[in-house]
Amino acid sequence: MAKNFELTDVTRPALIRAAQAAVAGARAGEFPEDPIIGRDVSRVISCVGSVVKRHGLLLETAIAEALKASDRFIVLTNVSLPLTKGAKQLLAARNPDENLAKIKLAADSEADGIVKVDLVVVDPDTGWAGAYEVKRGNGATEHRKRRPIVQSLRASRLVLASHVEQLDYGPITNTTSAVIDYYGASGFDPNFTLTRDQLDEHFGVPVVATVDAMTNALREALHAELPRLFEPVFDRLTGPEPCQPATPKVGRRRSDVTGADAFDALSAPPIGPTRVSRCAVPSRSRQTARTKH
Repeated sequence: MAKNFELTDVTRPALIRAAQAAVAGARAGEFPEDPIIGRDVSRVISCVGSVVKRHGLLLETAIAEALKASDRFIVLTNVSLPLTKGAKQLLAARNPDENLAKIKLAADSEADGIVKVDLVVVDPDTGWAGAYEVKRGNGATEHRKRRPIVQSLRASRLVLASHVEQLDYGPITNTTSAVIDYYGASGFDPNFTLTRDQLDEHFGVPVVATVDAMTNALREALHAELPRLFEPVFDRLTGPEPCQPATPKVGRRRSDVTGADAFDALSAPPIGPTRVSRCAVPSRSRQTARTKH
């Protein structure tokens, strides 16, 4: 699945087309069949889950395009920033964020890795830049994944000004970084997150209206597709009664059959010891009596 959807227009017709394309792409996918719930239900669940994932990607793209549409910001997506050794040392020393905010490291200094962020937003007129990781936020991000994300964003803040200036979008005097936790349930530190209700105030331009319009269009496109997705499931549930398997023919005991009928006895279903008639098996006492005579 592509990281970003092609969404360079945030008008309602464009959002509807993007939503319909997302649903069509999900329905065209190949999904494995779960042995418990079967082929048809597996397909419905997988397709709906795919639409939800695509909503997360569309949400990220809609935020970026809404910011671009304001004509105030330069917006970069899927940005790779250098993780410099200086940044790692400052973070390892547990310096408070208010102290780190005053530090500006050179992006071309010795690096020890790469930090990838979903969005870099630049306001050239005020000399401001921000780095953001975007989460749909309708469920908690695993605890083991949250800390690396926050550390990466904090590290990116230290080199962000230098990186943006190298792209000739500077000078930059103020930087920030945060997790955009749209629905607010990802579990990140509230002091390091922006939820849906905070986005418009944070950026100073309308963002939420565009994202919600996209969400509504995606919901309508999915709901329109649901009857077709569930049709095979309902057909299977309400179809004719399946043919009952024929009752297996129980073979007779070997002592009762001769000739061609012996095959039936040998192919009979297996019978445990509790099903064997005691009168058919000589008792040990009878066998002993015969031996003495």
